[in-house]
Amino acid sequence: MERRAAVTANRPMCRFAALVAVLLLCGPRTALAADRLVLVVSANAPVTALNSLEVQKLFLGLTVASNGVDLHPLLNESDEAIRQLFYQDVVSMSEPVYERRLLALTLQQGRTAPPVYRDSRALLNAVAADGHAISYVWASEAARDGRVRILKFLGRE
Repeated sequence: MERRAAVTANRPMCRFAALVAVLLLCGPRTALAADRLVLVVSANAPVTALNSLEVQKLFLGLTVASNGVDLHPLLNESDEAIRQLFYQDVVSMSEPVYERRLLALTLQQGRTAPPVYRDSRALLNAVAADGHAISYVWASEAARDGRVRILKFLGRE
């Protein structure tokens, strides 16, 4: 009986050790999967830097220029997580409020809403081809495409 009690007493310890082993094995993959959202421009774009307020203004439909060039935004809706981070960290408003803002600019000032891309490859092609376009993608996607340049990391640290 003493032997059986010892085996039973060690079971929670074995489960804990197995859980720790699984977490250690999965840890590096989780860290790699935690990608950051970045602002991208064409590799040949004259834009060198934008601060957070300029980025917000640009995506809210206001005119933003850099080195004498008017910039225009491209919206990335290729991934639900990207959409949520855009509303939370870039324009700092909910999706319905942002859509009302763009509609008001269209109705009051005749401005057109930024083009929406649902495919990240098409978005990167558009940014690479246009030196005045700015958009946002995962850092890993931007790093794999030499035609675009990361201008800024978005969101919180």
